[in-house]
Amino acid sequence: MKVYPEGATQKNNHGNLPLHYAAHYNAPLEVVEALYNAYPEGAHQKNNDSNTPLDLAIADGASPNVVALLQGKTVPPSDDEVFESAKARCDRMEKELQRSMEGHDDVQEDLEAVLSVLMEIKEGHPHALYSSGMDPSQITDMESMLLQVRRAADEERNKADEASVSKDTIRDEEEELQLIEDSLLPPDDEVELMLSKIIGLECLKNQIRGMRRSIEMDKFTGVTRSLPKHIALIGNPGTGKTFIAELLMQIMYKIGAVPTPNKVAVGRDELIDRKSESRTVMKTRKILEKASGGVLFVDEAYTLLPSPARPRGRDFGPAALRELARGLSSGTPLVILTGYSADLQRILASEIGFKGNFLTRIEIPDPTVYEIARMFFSKMIQKGLIPGEGLTIQFVANMMESNMEDEWKAERNGHIADLLLKAVRTELKNKLVGGDAFSKESVSPRKLLAQPGQKLPINTVEEILVTCEDVQSAIVGGL
Repeated sequence: MKVYPEGATQKNNHGNLPLHYAAHYNAPLEVVEALYNAYPEGAHQKNNDSNTPLDLAIADGASPNVVALLQGKTVPPSDDEVFESAKARCDRMEKELQRSMEGHDDVQEDLEAVLSVLMEIKEGHPHALYSSGMDPSQITDMESMLLQVRRAADEERNKADEASVSKDTIRDEEEELQLIEDSLLPPDDEVELMLSKIIGLECLKNQIRGMRRSIEMDKFTGVTRSLPKHIALIGNPGTGKTFIAELLMQIMYKIGAVPTPNKVAVGRDELIDRKSESRTVMKTRKILEKASGGVLFVDEAYTLLPSPARPRGRDFGPAALRELARGLSSGTPLVILTGYSADLQRILASEIGFKGNFLTRIEIPDPTVYEIARMFFSKMIQKGLIPGEGLTIQFVANMMESNMEDEWKAERNGHIADLLLKAVRTELKNKLVGGDAFSKESVSPRKLLAQPGQKLPINTVEEILVTCEDVQSAIVGGL
């Protein structure tokens, strides 16, 4: 096989490959494996009798390992290999145990040194121990200090366990509202302010934070590391690709990923000139110059791919793509592409210059019903509406879960929050114009005007208070 590996692909006049003969005559596993590795497709090739090597191996009683190999499965280790592996593990465990025993004395010395420092802190600054969960009044010697350390460690672990459990429990109304308010009134940090506008997607946020820390460390140490030149955001409809891309355009300058605040967002129409290819190239080039040093966001870039549906000789999308690709290697401007997975992959795998330049690819998952409910609450509060008693994020999530088909939800995702807000506002409007008996009695046109002594009219409760019934009617009645 080393001298003539092509021999594994040669068939004789009976249509048999060398792999057929090896399987038929129960050749050793090493021989079968060598032939298989040289020509894996041979395992599925049929001879003149319509038999594959696997058929012959099974018919002639080949070893289970040979059959597994021809089936494309992992070959189980031999008895000798199992023995050697187990022996090696035992040797490693013995060495690890020996090292542990040898290091026990060192660990004990370190523990005593730490306890001695804590005892000094207890004598000089006993209040400092409270911040670590220890009670200095209960400490009299090294032994009692060790007990306090262990108790504090146990409490810390319990808090961590409770925190992890609480993530899976239903938040009460006050916690949910506080969550929304925190997102609307975040810290003064501009980057965190923008990231707080994104519901969920902690992995994406942490990736941006990590990029920011790397840039800050590089400035501090004077070391220059290569950053991702360009970014691809991949996701289904309604996952927020455009919204996130527009935030990233601002964030990239804030964290120092690009030198200028230049930012340009374009789609197919902004890049294409329908009159000629040369005019399309010039139009695209001007866009790149305008975004130079900053960020260029190309929305739904796959629409620039050629299509037989467009008139022949009048499809200038490929010219725009080639012009975009020409500037990718320089890294300026930083380009953000968005699109659906299959469509965007066709561009990223193309050989015109995109391949290898979009190493940062962020997959945006479909939002859960709970995240969609959070989006709805955020939009509702931004519009000045107030959730009524019992209207919680979990209530809205449960209503959507019970009344929406998965396929319908998957086609819309985050857009459902906008549809629900629109439907809820319609419910409020219907109540104001007398949609039910209660509204006819309590809301009249006179109440909507400024009352005597008032300079401005006021919003009635019914205008801004969203009840559980409003949301239920909006969802059940159809968005």
